[in-house]
Amino acid sequence: MGDILMQRMMFEDFKRVFPECHLTYACPQRFIHLVENHPFIDEIISCDEAKLDKYLVWYNISTPCNRYEMRIAPFAEKHRSDIWANYCGVILTKHNMHLNIPEEIKQFGYDRVARLNIKKRPAVLFCPISAMLGKNLRGKQITETVDGLRNLGLFVYSSHTRPVDELIKMEVPIITDISLKKWMGVVNAADYIISVDTAAFHLAGGLGKPLVGIFTFTDGKVYGKYYDFILVQKHRDNGDWDCGPCYAWTQCPKETHNKRKPCVEEITPQMILDGVSEMLAKHSIKKDI
Repeated sequence: MGDILMQRMMFEDFKRVFPECHLTYACPQRFIHLVENHPFIDEIISCDEAKLDKYLVWYNISTPCNRYEMRIAPFAEKHRSDIWANYCGVILTKHNMHLNIPEEIKQFGYDRVARLNIKKRPAVLFCPISAMLGKNLRGKQITETVDGLRNLGLFVYSSHTRPVDELIKMEVPIITDISLKKWMGVVNAADYIISVDTAAFHLAGGLGKPLVGIFTFTDGKVYGKYYDFILVQKHRDNGDWDCGPCYAWTQCPKETHNKRKPCVEEITPQMILDGVSEMLAKHSIKKDI
């Protein structure tokens, strides 16, 4: 999902370079809602429908990013949208997702969150889980972050494809029973967003929401290059990390006997809450945690 959202950044420049082309974008059927209403895509189809012999030019962009990142890690400095576009012979200048969420979907999000947020506090969407284990926060990181957010008087909710035990124990509402289209409305309804490297991070970045991004083995400075956000990460550029982000989760040379990776385990709840303080100060709520 995150990759598909980043791919939205490409198409304005594709049309700039080839203004007369008919641009068709093919993606898995279940993700088509993530690409709808893009002003520079002429046609969106499921991958299963793609008849390659009907197109003058076509590109398979499913593999160039992994090849690039693995080849020159840990110094993979190109954003994924630039990697895909360069593979297709285009240099990007805009990096605009052109997220045009329909008004009825926005209203659904506002209504759904308002029903949960009875006291009408500023709402923060907290997404500590991704599709990849190495990007997920651990139990203490989740629970202490929720405590810190509540101490600030914020309403905390979440949205994932499945329940998250730590959030359930903390009685954090988790919205799981909605379509992708409605999920976009639920993300849009947040006043603030705190997310690991997952689709919520990229949607929030594309929407320009106040955002804290928490990264582990992938480089948040690169993945979030075109977003205005606060990064929380053990990073070689900070002088507090010598090997990361390395992009090599499964080959980590520093894992301990219980398979814990330091890029995850050494992110303290206080680091996350410090990032939240910086975000709130930047967006006019000047409180310290």
